[in-house]
Amino acid sequence: MKIAKGFIRDCPNGRLDKKKFLQVYEQFYPGGNAKAYCKYAFDAFDQNDDGTIDFTEFLLCVAATKGGDIDQRLAFAFDLYDISDDEEIEQKELVKMITALYQLNGVADHSGPNSPKTRAAEILAALDAGGDRKLTKQEFIAGDVL
Repeated sequence: MKIAKGFIRDCPNGRLDKKKFLQVYEQFYPGGNAKAYCKYAFDAFDQNDDGTIDFTEFLLCVAATKGGDIDQRLAFAFDLYDISDDEEIEQKELVKMITALYQLNGVADHSGPNSPKTRAAEILAALDAGGDRKLTKQEFIAGDVL
């Protein structure tokens, strides 16, 4: 009920647009830069690709990220990381998401072992069971990266 009231208060027309979505994230992450992450997250949340997030889409995403079992949360995370929407995650997509998460959280050190490229390569090496330098949803979930 609290979620519904907050959504209606912030989105009286019943739709959350990209601008408002970014404003919400900026409130939760005042020390970071939410722009890149919000672009990817908004696209994942906007399941019907109409440029807005309606209340149903919002609830599905809240459930997938806050509720649900670990496999549901991992499946949602996979969809978020799959920027190209081709049902697999390549190293360049991991680099983009890691960079966006660093920016969101205000992580300043992106060098050496903290390099997004290094982190992405480590994730691929650990989870890529097929050896094709890409992650399927099954590999991602089996790897339990959360």
